[in-house]
Order: sequence, then structure tokens, then C-alpha cells
Amino acid sequence: MNIRITAASVDCVSSAPVILDPNTAHPWLLLSDDLTSVRHSAYQPVPDNPERFDHRFCVLGSEGFNSGTHCWDVEVKQSRYWSIGVTTASNQRKGGVFFNTGVWCVWYDPLGRSPGSGFGVKQHLDRVRVNLDYDRGTVSFSDPVTNTHLHTFTTSFTHTLLPFFWTIDPSSSLRILSINSQ
Repeated sequence: MNIRITAASVDCVSSAPVILDPNTAHPWLLLSDDLTSVRHSAYQPVPDNPERFDHRFCVLGSEGFNSGTHCWDVEVKQSRYWSIGVTTASNQRKGGVFFNTGVWCVWYDPLGRSPGSGFGVKQHLDRVRVNLDYDRGTVSFSDPVTNTHLHTFTTSFTHTLLPFFWTIDPSSSLRILSINSQ
């Protein structure tokens, strides 16, 4: 992957697509057929498997990352409440403790209510770019529409990381975009 770093944000020149894992989706989330978008919906009768969220309205990406740089864009303009980022593959998905540890994310709630961790974005956005540099221990978030840096977390990653997506509002949806479709 080629990445160009600018003062304001990180530009992705190329990237592999992120696909959602239906086995992790909360029963109130509906995934698109191509597994690139999620929306809050009516309860879906799905197996209560160990990897499925049962309290937080989350879904994970299907591919984990142990090294390298990875980048993806998420369309958030159709969601009034959202959180996106990365989490450890071993993070607890049952009960309400998901956001307590092992989560690096940005979130938006016009009322300022935090899901439990991460960095709160103050303005409603159309898109958010997530850039994970596993080896350097950074997760950066930016607005690719305005080329504005939102926040960067720096740490030492020691576990497999997975993309995650959270939306709670019945009229909300999140869509993973191809970087080249902008």
C-alpha cells in the first residue's frame, strides 16, 4: 500500500477493501449483501455464537491485522450516532464492556454522549478515513472530504486488530467506501 502523509491528514493512494463479518453483527444490525454497509434495523434471528455482539450495536471487519499499514473510508453522513475504529480481536463482545479496553476510535453524537472511549468528533461529517499503521503503533482518523486531521492514537499493538463499526439510531447506516471512488 502506498501512503502519502500530509500535515493535515493521511491520504491513501491504494488499499484493500474492508468487508464486514456477519458472524459478529449484533442482532439489531442488518448488513448489505456485499458486506460493505450496515444499518440499524429490526431484530434479526441469528445464532448467539461467541463472536457475536449481544449488547453493543457493533459489527467487526472480517480480516484482522498483525502488521503493516491499512486504510479505509467510511461514509457516516447517513448516521446521527456512530463510532468507528479498531479493536483487539480478543476484546469482549458479550455484555456492555466492549468500549472499556482495547478500542481506538472516533465517535459522533450530537448530544455529546460517549459510547465509553475514544475521541468525540464535534461536527457532523460525510466521511471518515481510518489509517492503521500497526508497526508504528498509530491509528489516525481524518476527514477525506476536507483533508482535515481528526485524531491520532499512539500505542504499541501486540494483538490482532479488527476494524469495528457501531451505530445505534434506527435511521442510521454506515458504508465502507472504496478509497478510489472519491
